[in-house]
Amino acid sequence: MIETGGGPRDSRYAVGAVPGAPRRPGPHRRPTAEAMAIVQQTAAVVADRPVALAEAFYRHLFVLAPDVRQMFPDDMTAQNERLCRALLSAIQSLAEPERYAAGMERTLRMLGRDHAHRYAVAPEHYPYVGHALVRAVRDVSGDWTVATSSAWIWMYDWMSAHMLGEAA
Repeated sequence: MIETGGGPRDSRYAVGAVPGAPRRPGPHRRPTAEAMAIVQQTAAVVADRPVALAEAFYRHLFVLAPDVRQMFPDDMTAQNERLCRALLSAIQSLAEPERYAAGMERTLRMLGRDHAHRYAVAPEHYPYVGHALVRAVRDVSGDWTVATSSAWIWMYDWMSAHMLGEAA
Protein backbone atom coordinates (compact mmCIF):
# COMPACT_ATOMS: atom_id res chain seq x y z
CA MET A 1 0.00 0.00 0.00
CA ILE A 2 1.38 3.41 -0.83
CA GLU A 3 0.77 6.28 1.50
CA THR A 4 -0.67 9.10 -0.54
CA GLY A 5 -2.14 11.41 2.00
CA GLY A 6 -5.54 10.97 0.43
CA GLY A 7 -6.87 12.10 -2.88
CA PRO A 8 -10.22 12.58 -4.43
CA ARG A 9 -12.90 10.95 -2.31
CA ASP A 10 -13.80 8.50 -5.07
CA SER A 11 -10.21 7.46 -5.73
CA ARG A 12 -9.63 3.74 -5.47
CA TYR A 13 -5.94 4.45 -4.77
CA ALA A 14 -6.37 6.65 -1.72
CA VAL A 15 -5.11 5.52 1.66
CA GLY A 16 -7.13 2.52 2.72
CA ALA A 17 -7.80 1.21 -0.79
CA VAL A 18 -7.15 -2.49 -1.17
CA PRO A 19 -5.21 -3.53 -4.27
CA GLY A 20 -6.99 -6.29 -6.12
CA ALA A 21 -10.42 -5.57 -4.68
CA PRO A 22 -12.94 -5.80 -7.51
CA ARG A 23 -14.41 -2.44 -8.41
CA ARG A 24 -16.78 -1.32 -11.06
CA PRO A 25 -16.00 2.23 -12.10
CA GLY A 26 -18.69 4.77 -11.49
CA PRO A 27 -18.83 8.19 -12.99
CA HIS A 28 -15.40 9.76 -12.57
CA ARG A 29 -14.76 13.41 -12.93
CA ARG A 30 -11.93 14.69 -15.03
CA PRO A 31 -9.13 16.06 -12.90
CA THR A 32 -9.51 19.74 -12.08
CA ALA A 33 -7.37 22.38 -13.77
CA GLU A 34 -5.34 22.66 -10.56
CA ALA A 35 -4.69 18.90 -10.41
CA MET A 36 -3.82 18.83 -14.10
CA ALA A 37 -1.37 21.69 -13.68
CA ILE A 38 0.43 19.70 -11.00
CA VAL A 39 0.46 16.55 -13.15
CA GLN A 40 1.67 18.46 -16.19
CA GLN A 41 4.44 20.15 -14.22
CA THR A 42 5.65 16.79 -12.91
CA ALA A 43 5.21 15.17 -16.33
CA ALA A 44 7.45 17.82 -17.88
CA VAL A 45 10.20 16.77 -15.48
CA VAL A 46 9.81 13.03 -16.04
CA ALA A 47 9.37 13.42 -19.82
CA ASP A 48 13.08 14.20 -20.00
CA ARG A 49 13.77 10.77 -18.45
CA PRO A 50 11.36 8.36 -20.18
CA VAL A 51 13.60 5.31 -19.84
CA ALA A 52 14.06 5.90 -16.12
CA LEU A 53 10.29 6.35 -15.74
CA ALA A 54 9.44 3.16 -17.61
CA GLU A 55 12.09 1.12 -15.81
CA ALA A 56 10.94 2.40 -12.41
CA PHE A 57 7.31 1.71 -13.32
CA TYR A 58 7.90 -1.90 -14.33
CA ARG A 59 10.26 -2.51 -11.40
CA HIS A 60 7.49 -1.41 -9.01
CA LEU A 61 4.77 -3.26 -10.91
CA PHE A 62 6.65 -6.57 -10.86
CA VAL A 63 7.33 -6.24 -7.13
CA LEU A 64 3.70 -5.38 -6.37
CA ALA A 65 2.22 -7.99 -8.72
CA PRO A 66 4.89 -10.56 -9.67
CA ASP A 67 2.37 -12.73 -11.52
CA VAL A 68 1.92 -10.08 -14.23
CA ARG A 69 5.58 -10.37 -15.31
CA GLN A 70 4.62 -13.30 -17.55
CA MET A 71 2.31 -10.98 -19.51
CA PHE A 72 5.31 -9.01 -20.84
CA PRO A 73 8.16 -9.84 -23.21
CA ASP A 74 11.64 -10.56 -21.88
CA ASP A 75 12.98 -7.52 -23.75
CA MET A 76 11.01 -4.57 -22.41
CA THR A 77 12.50 -1.89 -24.71
CA ALA A 78 9.48 -1.50 -26.99
CA GLN A 79 7.09 -1.82 -24.05
CA ASN A 80 8.91 0.95 -22.18
CA GLU A 81 8.53 3.26 -25.18
CA ARG A 82 4.81 2.49 -25.57
CA LEU A 83 4.15 3.16 -21.89
CA CYS A 84 5.84 6.55 -21.91
CA ARG A 85 4.22 7.62 -25.18
CA ALA A 86 0.73 6.66 -23.98
CA LEU A 87 1.11 8.29 -20.58
CA LEU A 88 2.54 11.55 -21.85
CA SER A 89 -0.06 11.69 -24.63
CA ALA A 90 -2.86 11.35 -22.09
CA ILE A 91 -1.42 14.09 -19.93
CA GLN A 92 -0.80 16.44 -22.84
CA SER A 93 -4.35 15.92 -24.07
CA LEU A 94 -5.63 17.38 -20.85
CA ALA A 95 -3.68 20.60 -21.24
CA GLU A 96 -6.81 21.81 -23.00
CA PRO A 97 -9.48 19.45 -21.64
CA GLU A 98 -12.36 21.14 -23.43
CA ARG A 99 -10.57 20.43 -26.71
CA TYR A 100 -8.90 17.06 -26.20
CA ALA A 101 -10.30 15.17 -23.18
CA ALA A 102 -13.31 13.62 -24.93
CA GLY A 103 -11.03 12.16 -27.60
CA MET A 104 -8.66 10.85 -24.96
CA GLU A 105 -11.57 9.25 -23.11
CA ARG A 106 -12.53 7.39 -26.32
CA THR A 107 -8.91 6.30 -26.77
CA LEU A 108 -8.74 5.08 -23.17
CA ARG A 109 -11.91 3.01 -23.64
CA MET A 110 -10.39 1.38 -26.73
CA LEU A 111 -7.15 0.73 -24.85
CA GLY A 112 -9.08 -0.89 -22.04
CA ARG A 113 -10.92 -3.16 -24.44
CA ASP A 114 -7.68 -4.08 -26.24
CA HIS A 115 -5.81 -4.75 -23.00
CA ALA A 116 -8.61 -6.99 -21.74
CA HIS A 117 -9.06 -9.00 -24.93
CA ARG A 118 -5.52 -9.12 -26.35
CA TYR A 119 -3.43 -9.24 -23.20
CA ALA A 120 -5.81 -10.69 -20.58
CA VAL A 121 -5.50 -7.61 -18.37
CA ALA A 122 -8.09 -7.96 -15.64
CA PRO A 123 -9.72 -5.27 -13.50
CA GLU A 124 -7.75 -6.45 -10.46
CA HIS A 125 -4.51 -5.48 -12.24
CA TYR A 126 -5.41 -1.80 -12.40
CA PRO A 127 -4.73 -0.91 -8.74
CA TYR A 128 -1.22 -2.36 -9.02
CA VAL A 129 -0.59 -0.34 -12.16
CA GLY A 130 -1.78 2.82 -10.38
CA HIS A 131 0.49 2.22 -7.42
CA ALA A 132 3.45 1.44 -9.68
CA LEU A 133 2.85 4.57 -11.76
CA VAL A 134 2.65 6.91 -8.79
CA ARG A 135 5.76 5.38 -7.25
CA ALA A 136 7.69 5.61 -10.53
CA VAL A 137 6.79 9.26 -11.08
CA ARG A 138 7.73 9.98 -7.47
CA ASP A 139 11.10 8.26 -7.91
CA VAL A 140 11.96 10.00 -11.17
CA SER A 141 10.59 13.47 -10.41
CA GLY A 142 12.59 13.98 -7.24
CA ASP A 143 10.14 16.60 -5.95
CA TRP A 144 7.09 15.03 -4.34
CA THR A 145 4.34 16.42 -2.15
CA VAL A 146 0.98 15.21 -0.93
CA ALA A 147 -0.66 17.45 -3.55
CA THR A 148 1.49 15.92 -6.29
CA SER A 149 0.59 12.43 -5.16
CA SER A 150 -3.11 13.23 -5.00
CA ALA A 151 -3.08 14.81 -8.45
CA TRP A 152 -1.39 11.79 -10.02
CA ILE A 153 -3.74 9.41 -8.26
CA TRP A 154 -6.71 11.38 -9.57
CA MET A 155 -5.26 11.37 -13.08
CA TYR A 156 -4.74 7.61 -12.99
CA ASP A 157 -8.16 7.03 -11.48
CA TRP A 158 -9.74 9.00 -14.33
CA MET A 159 -7.72 7.12 -16.95
CA SER A 160 -8.38 3.68 -15.49
CA ALA A 161 -12.10 4.36 -15.04
CA HIS A 162 -12.40 4.82 -18.81
CA MET A 163 -10.23 1.81 -19.58
CA LEU A 164 -12.24 -0.37 -17.21
CA GLY A 165 -15.48 0.81 -18.76
CA GLU A 166 -14.68 -1.21 -21.90
CA ALA A 167 -12.67 -3.99 -20.30
CA ALA A 168 -15.61 -6.29 -19.58
